[in-house]
Amino acid sequence: MNTVRLLVCIVAAFPCGVLISRLSETFVTERPLFQPSETPRISQRTIVLGSLTLVTFVLLSWRFADASWLELFAYLAGFAALLLASAVDLTEYRLPDVVVLPTLGVGLVLVIISSLSDGDGGRARYAFLGALIAFGVLLVAHLISPQGMGFGDVKFAAVLGLMVGWQAGSVVDVVILVLWLFLIGFAFGTVGGLALLVVRGRNQPFPFGPFLALGTLVTVLASRALVA
Repeated sequence: MNTVRLLVCIVAAFPCGVLISRLSETFVTERPLFQPSETPRISQRTIVLGSLTLVTFVLLSWRFADASWLELFAYLAGFAALLLASAVDLTEYRLPDVVVLPTLGVGLVLVIISSLSDGDGGRARYAFLGALIAFGVLLVAHLISPQGMGFGDVKFAAVLGLMVGWQAGSVVDVVILVLWLFLIGFAFGTVGGLALLVVRGRNQPFPFGPFLALGTLVTVLASRALVA
């Protein structure tokens, strides 16, 4: 692991975790994810999201130890946005456009700039294809069952597909990585949904975005092995 990158990611994780926590709180209305004390110095939300940010950033520093700084920065920013969207989804059962759409737009720009600077335009095409495939898969699911799959998840999937598609080396790799993204995400989601059903004792709205984000993280980290 590149020591300099590891240190940069560790240092960046703390302010990013605090920022994610503060931003997520602005979306909370009636169902706070954590119930802080009356005079908290550091809220439980900040501790949890800060810890998740730190773990995510350290893993990304390992995965992209030999990538360009721009690519590493793009994934750090992208997964920070996924953490924010996931925190909101866990609380409000929605993936806000104000987070998802700018993330998609900035991600597209960074993919293009990075691919041009590396002289490898094919990676940009694979990233776009990943976004289209992931968007299309969940769009079909949304059209079949709008109650089971919201359109927010469909837009969110475009961001996730972009992130995994960027690690592909061919069209076949894109399809494989997107499939793994959904397989892992749905597997985690199934387990999480069953656990929540047991705890709640009844069927209630279920936030699926965090599990898709987790599937994306695992897929990106293991992308080389998955397409080998």
